[in-house]
Amino acid sequence: MQLRSIILYSKSGKIRRLDFELGKLNIVTGSSQTGKSVLLDIVDFCLGRDDAPVSVGPITKTVSWCAALFQLADTRAFVARPLPAKGKKSVTTAMLEMGADLEPLPFSRLATNTDSDTLRLQLGRRIGIADVRSQPLPGRLQQPYAIHLGHAAPLCLQNQDEVTTRRILFHRQGEQEASAGLRATLPYFLGAVREDQANMQHQLLMARRALRREQGELAAAQAANQDIDAWLHQLAAQARAVGLIDTDLEFEDRETLVTALQEAVRAAPSATAVHDDGQTADRIAALHQQRNDLRDRLRDINDQRQLLQRQEKEEAGYATAVARGVSRLHALDLLPPAASDQSNDASTCPMCGSTMAEPDTAVADLNRTLEDLRGHLDAVGTVQPRRQQALRQLADRADATREELRGVEGALSAMAELEADRDRFRARAEEQAFVRGRIDAHLGQLDNGTGESRLDQLRAAVAVAERRVADLEAELDDDDVQDRLDHSLTYISTDMTEWARELGLEHSERLIRLDIRNLTVLADTDEGIVPLLRIGSGKNWVGYHLVAHLALHRYFTIHERPVPRMLLLDQITQPYYPSDVAKRSGIPDDIPIDADREAVHKMFALMHAFATDLDGAFQLIVSDHANLPDQWYQECVRYNWRDGQALIPRAWIAEHSAT
Repeated sequence: MQLRSIILYSKSGKIRRLDFELGKLNIVTGSSQTGKSVLLDIVDFCLGRDDAPVSVGPITKTVSWCAALFQLADTRAFVARPLPAKGKKSVTTAMLEMGADLEPLPFSRLATNTDSDTLRLQLGRRIGIADVRSQPLPGRLQQPYAIHLGHAAPLCLQNQDEVTTRRILFHRQGEQEASAGLRATLPYFLGAVREDQANMQHQLLMARRALRREQGELAAAQAANQDIDAWLHQLAAQARAVGLIDTDLEFEDRETLVTALQEAVRAAPSATAVHDDGQTADRIAALHQQRNDLRDRLRDINDQRQLLQRQEKEEAGYATAVARGVSRLHALDLLPPAASDQSNDASTCPMCGSTMAEPDTAVADLNRTLEDLRGHLDAVGTVQPRRQQALRQLADRADATREELRGVEGALSAMAELEADRDRFRARAEEQAFVRGRIDAHLGQLDNGTGESRLDQLRAAVAVAERRVADLEAELDDDDVQDRLDHSLTYISTDMTEWARELGLEHSERLIRLDIRNLTVLADTDEGIVPLLRIGSGKNWVGYHLVAHLALHRYFTIHERPVPRMLLLDQITQPYYPSDVAKRSGIPDDIPIDADREAVHKMFALMHAFATDLDGAFQLIVSDHANLPDQWYQECVRYNWRDGQALIPRAWIAEHSAT
């Protein structure tokens, strides 16, 4: 994949087209703020990046669509992306058209027909990125993921903030996700990982899982077989405890024991010893009601007895008091009969019978009182026999009621015992069912009572799984992957070292290497290995960025790896153009130091020779202030944006200045 054209569409439908030569060094030179750096951002956007990397300014005020026309091996791809709406930073929609002789489409035909994910996927397939997943470096914990054009694009772009820094080597390396993607996918792009690596890795993962499963089953079966006699006897003891096996039965060997356990499983549940006709609850309820009635009756009898006993006690006290009065009046019985007969004569003396001067009625009153008391005593004596008879009757009724109550309570006790028997039987039946189920489950693990046949099957399954894993591991040998990766890096290191010496970079006397684990450049020195971070001077940083990317792309091109055959570099001569005057003119004579002028010349000469040596197979696009007078350089200049010339025409800016 190389870049044929970059196309801008204004908001009013005008077109700005920039064409580039395939397989050559293309230079866009110019002074500052003419839009040179935006070219790389547009290409990045058209390769499927979601967040539009164009800066707010003339392009966002005047342009509605950006497009790129790519040349593929057998066709062309036209990619157009609408710029995000105002206030937005990203857009996922795109337009993709394919055709052998395709040219940039007119503004009227622009319409989104895909998204950025599909765009990266389809273009990636066109340049040879197979349906593979990333293969993390040994020791990394990253999860594999699908590789697409978005992973190859950072290898083809270097903006002005990246090419002059010592902290990062690749485009967007400072972003965590992009950095992780570079580390994971570089082995694939270098050819260290096979095309079907992901599928074989998945097969190996499944084979290892199957092996662990078979090994687990075998280990469990072996452990069970080792302890089989112990748990068979334990099951027999449980069966004896619940009555499934005769307690007197002896087992001569395992087969006899297994047979007894199998018979225990087949044994029918015992019939209930206590029949329940379904009316037990009604009988118990009736007995409870009868007991309550008898208790109420007994309480009524006791209440009646207590009432009669209170009356008897009260009458006894009354009789005692009356008897005491009668006793006191017994002296009247000592009076003479005549006196007694004259008792009604109040004028006659009851002692001597003489007539008294004054009448005295006391004796008559006393006699009447005595007679009354004697009458009361006779009445009390008459009532007592009837009360005693009533008390005896109540006592008999109480005894009969108590006897009947004892009978009811006895019946209730018998019913409760019957229910307890039923509960014990049900519990026994449940215990037997549980033990039968447990025995059946354990016997199911045996094969003909021994389990040896099952063990043989499991051993054979483990052996097959082990052979499958071993075969896949042999094909996916990490050491083999590392060997291929080391070979690729050695190849790249040779070119890097040669070109670093050609540019006169510091520490290039020995070996210069690419470290894809840490995504940096390493230099072997007398003091040890020095990373790019510890190498001083912006001129060295630019130089090492340049030689690293050229070496990588030479390897990609020669070995036909699925990476776009282009490299876009922005402002690589920044360290050599310190003044605004030099940036405006682009003439190296404005650079005051001869060594710096020579260094700029060497970099462009290296890039020119690089593109020429690959004979049209690779395209270099450089946006820079430099404008060398050499003929070969001027032949490579596609656009020179000075004296009012720029990416965005002045007419566009004037047209949209009001908005």
